[in-house]
Amino acid sequence: MKRLVSLLLTFAVVFTLCGCGNSKKAFFLSKDAYDKVTTAYGITDEFGSDVYEAWRLAIYEKDTVKKGGTKYLSNELNLTEAELNEGTAYALATVAGNNWGEMDESEKDIYRTSVKANSGYVFSLYSEVLFSFCIQCVVGAYVTNGEVEEAQQSLDEAKSLMKELSDKYSDYEHYPSLKGYYTTTKSFFDFCQAPTGSFNQLVDTMNNYRNAVRDYKADLDYIFE
Repeated sequence: MKRLVSLLLTFAVVFTLCGCGNSKKAFFLSKDAYDKVTTAYGITDEFGSDVYEAWRLAIYEKDTVKKGGTKYLSNELNLTEAELNEGTAYALATVAGNNWGEMDESEKDIYRTSVKANSGYVFSLYSEVLFSFCIQCVVGAYVTNGEVEEAQQSLDEAKSLMKELSDKYSDYEHYPSLKGYYTTTKSFFDFCQAPTGSFNQLVDTMNNYRNAVRDYKADLDYIFE
């Protein structure tokens, strides 16, 4: 009887230690994924603010945008004038049907020169669709300064970590909130690159994304911060 009790106790200790080990591994996988998503969300949130502000300025400060160009916008957005110049060159190339990533530097310089010569004039050429052009310039700035790539890489790495978490520790208690945090950030990020709808719909959509992220972070922050 004593041997049986001793054996049962040994099994209990082993199973407990295994359980603790699995829980620890699940925690660190989740923490890594959380950090990756948080990096992506930081970029996305700023990206979204600049898309919103560029659209707003194109509607309510149209003449000032056309006159001041990238210099004026750089004072209102989270982007420098140099970043906006590059983004505007990207937008011009895109409008012309070119793929910026496939162009050589001499081809890109043609658009860069036009923007640097008089960015206000460039914006005035798109007066009828100014809000759309301003958004393209902001998107172009985030592409060319590398932040779109950084956010996408962080999301891809988070997705890989979460797949491992799902495969090995599918019952981990914080997985549902972490998955919600990831999917909402990914959707928000995708939306920023190609926003749709009216300006009022843009505001509602971004507020919905931010509110959802706030709820998920409220559940996760005290665990992983």
